[in-house]
Amino acid sequence: MRVARLGLGVAVAAACLTGCQGRWAGIRQELGPAAEIGTAAMQNLGWDSQAGKVRKVGFSAVVTTYDKNGKSYTDLQKMVVDLKKDTLTAVGRSPQGPWRATAYDDGKFKLKAKRPVDKYEVTRRMAPTLATLLHRLRGPYNLVGHHEHARSAEAALIDGARVVRVSVDGDNRKAVAYYFDAATGMLRFVTAGADRPGRKGTVTVYRYAALPNGMAFPKLIKVARLGTHVLVGEEAIFQVEISGMRLDLN
Repeated sequence: MRVARLGLGVAVAAACLTGCQGRWAGIRQELGPAAEIGTAAMQNLGWDSQAGKVRKVGFSAVVTTYDKNGKSYTDLQKMVVDLKKDTLTAVGRSPQGPWRATAYDDGKFKLKAKRPVDKYEVTRRMAPTLATLLHRLRGPYNLVGHHEHARSAEAALIDGARVVRVSVDGDNRKAVAYYFDAATGMLRFVTAGADRPGRKGTVTVYRYAALPNGMAFPKLIKVARLGTHVLVGEEAIFQVEISGMRLDLN
């Protein structure tokens, strides 16, 4: 990982949109040292707006998982994220028949399927995938009202891209650091397990889609192992291509 330290200064200040006062005061306080960039990230997503707050998101997902030998498994699923209950429900189909699974924020995984569906195989592939996906879809919202707290925020340079690295306290199996685009405030990467090349950990890469209502939502979430010499390695664990987002507001 090619990292150079920069001054936050104007880059982070420019990322914070208007409206950082008032109803955002409590959020800024909870974000602590990540108040500027964290608030910018949330406001750019637009999930909290005058029109309402996003409670559920439904979408179609092309899910590709990889085993230890690099063999891929791809299928089309329908998913619903309940941001209030912190659950992710997926409906898919194995060669033997349909199944329905729900991942919970506390790590629980429930699978419903009728014979002859191989429940062990579905659970083996989808339990860790859906649990990780639920966490990554929340993005910067993991730093507010959950068990992660920003410890520091500092500028960095990754492969020529200016980012703000926010290290967090909490379960490092879920996240060690969040990397936000210094210019736009959008979340670019999340590391888990470790945060340096050559170590045992993962990195999540985000790509976004702009929605007609002014909100944004990830259109691609890819999780790979940390590289030997760079942050983003080439050994993929899974990726989810998202389309047809449907947002329910309160």
